[in-house]
Amino acid sequence: MSNHVAVPSRLGDDDKDVLLVYPGKFKAPDPQVPLSLLYIANSLRQEGFGVRIFDMRLEDYRHLRIADPLFVGISCMTGLQIKYALEFAQYVRAQGVSCPIVWGGIHPTLLPEQTARDDLADIVVRGEGELIVKDLANCLFGENPIQDVCGITFKFEGKIRSTLEGKKVDLDAIPAELPYDLLQTDMYPAVKSGRIHLQTSRGCPHRCGFCYNTMFNKQKWRGKSAQRVLDEIEYLMNRFPHVKIIDPIDDNFFVDKKRVEDICQGIIKRKLDVQWRGNCRFDYCSTYDKNFLALLEKAGGVELDFGGESGSSRLQEFIHKDVSAEQMLASVEALRIWSPSIEPYVSWMSGLPGETDADLAETFDLMDRMSVVNPKTQHYGIYVYTPFPSPVLPQLPSEFTMPKTLKEWSEISVFHFDPPWHNKRRLAKLHAISMVTRCAFYPQARIRQRGFAFRVAYGVMNKVARYRWKHRYFGFPVELRIVNSVERRLKGFT
Repeated sequence: MSNHVAVPSRLGDDDKDVLLVYPGKFKAPDPQVPLSLLYIANSLRQEGFGVRIFDMRLEDYRHLRIADPLFVGISCMTGLQIKYALEFAQYVRAQGVSCPIVWGGIHPTLLPEQTARDDLADIVVRGEGELIVKDLANCLFGENPIQDVCGITFKFEGKIRSTLEGKKVDLDAIPAELPYDLLQTDMYPAVKSGRIHLQTSRGCPHRCGFCYNTMFNKQKWRGKSAQRVLDEIEYLMNRFPHVKIIDPIDDNFFVDKKRVEDICQGIIKRKLDVQWRGNCRFDYCSTYDKNFLALLEKAGGVELDFGGESGSSRLQEFIHKDVSAEQMLASVEALRIWSPSIEPYVSWMSGLPGETDADLAETFDLMDRMSVVNPKTQHYGIYVYTPFPSPVLPQLPSEFTMPKTLKEWSEISVFHFDPPWHNKRRLAKLHAISMVTRCAFYPQARIRQRGFAFRVAYGVMNKVARYRWKHRYFGFPVELRIVNSVERRLKGFT
């Protein structure tokens, strides 16, 4: 390979276009707006580059004309997205397009060298891409060597090379007016139903061993200022007048309590008629007083999302969650007393190494106690642990062999993973528990957003699942197999 990635000769500004791709199964249910690609597209537009965004979930890529872009950029997370990313990259190669294929996002950032070794990856952008992709695009357009571009990993003379870390973007400097014109926004169910995402912060300061954040953001957190967040909410409400729910995709919205207070007070002062949801931690919420919780409700807060993970203190310690059962109960009780219209939503996991029936029973009992303390508590379900690149991986039993290639990582079935440290009988039980809890506790607000057929089917399954949950009966009969099969097919696992 030469000392730079070769690109076709550029003749004029008409050729300064970039194709950004969000991988997924065509016609996948409930696709969300690919906000990450809007940030990258905005950055490229600021540099004068044309941008196209292709969402594989909305359109069949086999009808897409690749043309001759400056580069094709693909963003992906671990698991099934990699499968579809590889599929699209192969399609690009089959069209005879000579431009570089650039990978970015969570998985390529966590395993950049392994990603770059794949034949369908030319360059990997590590971490936050806004500033890095600007430099990369200008470098490729000028047909210059890319060694001076910070934050990338690439092939060079038969070896994998990585440059210095890229710079972090000033979150307040990102315009609120993201290029939504690049998307078919009316094809996203959430937007059509009046709900839209935004990002108010990045990262998380905590050490959860199963989470990407400890490696991706290195346990650092940065937030947009309250003023900037309020301006963005106001812009979104003007841009999408039918939107009534703002849904921050932050990993941890509540790190800076004062910032949250200022945002809530600003919503009230500006008389913004909007509801919102946010991710929180139980150890935070358990310390919040009456005034703060009442302010959240007054400002339109309707949902707080928590990670409960397990009712077993032993397993909580294994994953470094740093949250206790007492804090979970105190949090949902405080919400019931001081902000009764805010619903706590809780996610759980099973299948961790060494997990016993006694550990599962502690989780079940804690879930029930939380629902008694606050009947509005919603449980997303108990999902089987899926190993992602994270600090806990080296602690997994020897039965698990870490994937060594992109293709192997693409075969990791998120939420449908079979932990090899458990036998087949136990795996069947874990997946049955997962299906029962998702059918028994599927959030009512989410049900109301779905179609008539789904609501009818769920009504039937919910009654059966509630009976199973009450009696702790997780035999794996026909109805659960059918639900599991349909879900896997819709998500693209089969």
